[in-house]
Amino acid sequence: MKKMLFVSIIFVLMLATVLTGCSGKSSDSGNKDTAAKTETADNAKTNDQTAKDDAAEPADTNSSSDTAKTDTVNTELSGEITLWNGLGKDDKSFDNVIVGFNKKYPNIKVKNLKNGTHYEIANKMKTAIAAGSGAPDVSTMEQSYISKFNATDAFVDLLQPPYDANRYAGDIPENIWEKFHSLDGKKLLAIPIDAPPGNMYYRADIMEENGFPSDPDELATYMEDPDNLMNMAQTLKAQGKYILEYDTEILDFLSDSRLFDKQLNYTHTGDKYITGLDLSKKVKQLGLAANLQGDAWNQAVNNGKLAMIWSASWYLNGLKVDSKDNAGRWLACRQPLNTYSVGGGSALVIPSQSKNKEAAWAFVEYALLTPEGQKELIKFNSLPAFKPALELPEITDTEEPFLGGQKANALFATLVEKMPPDYPSSLDGAAWKVWSAGIDKAMKTNQDSRAALQQIADDVEKAVAKDKAELLKSIGQ
Repeated sequence: MKKMLFVSIIFVLMLATVLTGCSGKSSDSGNKDTAAKTETADNAKTNDQTAKDDAAEPADTNSSSDTAKTDTVNTELSGEITLWNGLGKDDKSFDNVIVGFNKKYPNIKVKNLKNGTHYEIANKMKTAIAAGSGAPDVSTMEQSYISKFNATDAFVDLLQPPYDANRYAGDIPENIWEKFHSLDGKKLLAIPIDAPPGNMYYRADIMEENGFPSDPDELATYMEDPDNLMNMAQTLKAQGKYILEYDTEILDFLSDSRLFDKQLNYTHTGDKYITGLDLSKKVKQLGLAANLQGDAWNQAVNNGKLAMIWSASWYLNGLKVDSKDNAGRWLACRQPLNTYSVGGGSALVIPSQSKNKEAAWAFVEYALLTPEGQKELIKFNSLPAFKPALELPEITDTEEPFLGGQKANALFATLVEKMPPDYPSSLDGAAWKVWSAGIDKAMKTNQDSRAALQQIADDVEKAVAKDKAELLKSIGQ
């Protein structure tokens, strides 16, 4: 079975605006064609989930501060709200959330519609907005697809009454809180469901056999030095094993999640990009990346040919399937080169077309901003963005047998606030096509890295100039 990997998330971060969906995992330089990006990322949280049929009752919480916040909502609210749910057919987390929600809000009926992948939901939302009707009361939205709506009035501003969501600003890491604002920073358009960071899964037994650190902290520290990383890659390559999946993986380690910052300034320039491209060209020249896809990739994960995988917290359940013969041999650690990355994530939005906005907000608040609601999401391998939920025993104390008893959730939680800023915009798709083509050319022709990156920067600015000017004008800049 072909599985979604973290690299697909990297590309969907740039290509969400293209909205072309097709499964698959490409190889070679890692700068994949557009057909491999979106639906795989839509399924990032869902394809690797294990179905659970029990609608467990939410546990009690003793947090008086959470109670003070949520009790501002009228529990006598009534009516029906429709939820568009893109978390996948096997993910029953919202079914379970609804059970607990209805104990607090017995007069609100939640119609939970599995309305396709996140990609499909984003398209349906666009259609409804264009038509002026047909949107739900609340919907999941993959973080990258926010770029299709963050310069519009498609979603309600959650900073305004009766939502007053700014009281939760301290409960969500700033790097995540800001990305769900409108492009001008004045409106809050969504509340994050989860906050998966990038991380490495690695075969601890293979590391140990070859004299490399096998402890997660020690290995991550060792891999901060690029010379050590290249030494590992060369040592294992001699045995037909790989720690790099594709040629430009090191460049991607060092790259920001987006091509533009909060002010729409192009970001992919500077020494770290030159270093990343230089190292990536060396990886290609020495054949240090596996560059596998499809069944060959699946076999390599299970037979030890791939000894390290760059992925995210949500991939743990997928790894249990893809490397089912190696329980206890895998561990997780942070990324090489002292880098951090965004591993995707979704949010809940309330469309402006909603006919029961206050009830919709009550659901969003209960599901995402209480430990009770988040406990149900955690059961389906979701890593909360809500900081109080990151302190739950399910995160801090749970040991993962497949990872040899490692407290993987506790590790992932330490990476949440270290994820880099991530500001989606409608410029991403066009800019990413230019970046991808430019890096491919530099890799194939061994072009000077500094010159190649400068040419890409110039080409990106030309490609987005008109749209960028209009976008800046629309937000008053």
